[in-house]
Amino acid sequence: MILKILSIGILIYLLWALFHHKRNKSLTLPIFLEYLLTAILVLILILGVIY
Repeated sequence: MILKILSIGILIYLLWALFHHKRNKSLTLPIFLEYLLTAILVLILILGVIY
C-alpha cells in the first residue's frame, strides 16, 4: 500500500516537472536527469526508512 502511494507521488512529481519545463521551453537532458535522480533518491531513502 505504502509503495503504491510513494510511486504515485514520485510519478506526479516527475510529470509536474516535465510539464513545467516543457511549457517554459527549458527542458534539457541535465534537467530531466536531475529530476529523475532526485525521485530515485527519495524512493531509496523512504524505502530504507520503512523497511
